[in-house]
Amino acid sequence: MKAELKSTKSYDIFELHELNRPQHEDLLLLESMKKHGFMPSSPIQCVRNGGGKLKIIRGHHRLYYAKQLNLSVFYVVDETNTDIFDLEASSKGRWNLTDFTSARAQSGDENYIKLIRFQKKHSLPLGAASSLVGGEGANSTNKQRKIKDGSFKVGNMKHAEQVVAITDHCLTCGINFATTKAFVGAVSMVLRVPEFDVERFKRCVSLYSANIHQRRSSSECLDEIDALYNYALKAKRIPLAFKAREIGRERQKTFGK
Repeated sequence: MKAELKSTKSYDIFELHELNRPQHEDLLLLESMKKHGFMPSSPIQCVRNGGGKLKIIRGHHRLYYAKQLNLSVFYVVDETNTDIFDLEASSKGRWNLTDFTSARAQSGDENYIKLIRFQKKHSLPLGAASSLVGGEGANSTNKQRKIKDGSFKVGNMKHAEQVVAITDHCLTCGINFATTKAFVGAVSMVLRVPEFDVERFKRCVSLYSANIHQRRSSSECLDEIDALYNYALKAKRIPLAFKAREIGRERQKTFGK
């Protein structure tokens, strides 16, 4: 049976779904609703909660701004598909990677809870953190799809712990860009080089942190790491950046990560 489009200003008949993404300001949506009102072509999707209220599956931000603007709310009671994650992953919704991760963690999934803890503890970008916690290099994007479809799993954390041992140390030495996506990606790459000595690099950071500069790409950051590592090195220089790129290309061919 086709869902019937209804409208109301009785905002208290609705309640939020416990697994929806955290509510946050959406200025584009606010401006659109100021200009066009609440459009009937984009109604709130609800289901009956069994207690007399309508639980919002999609559209809680539209309800939030409708209240602010004193607008009538268009809604449908439609239980055809009530899986929030499936709906948002398969549509051009407004959910981003953080929204999916937060909502999955809120649902009690330990893999997502561990991911958020790791990300926050080490101040990493979520994309890089998800790749590392998933057992891949920081530059991989393979885990982002899995976050959205609910199949993300914590992988081998050895490489992830090696990466944050360096980025955490860099932060303590005043390198504030040490947790940018580009720098984390470069650290992940250089750790694949067998000749790379983590403790030597950390000593170089402690002594010469002013010699390393922020760059936009992982490749450029890799050159910075190479230069700092080989700074004042009396023995033969190690071409870290060259070797890291070569290893990266081979890993991409073999593993796609």
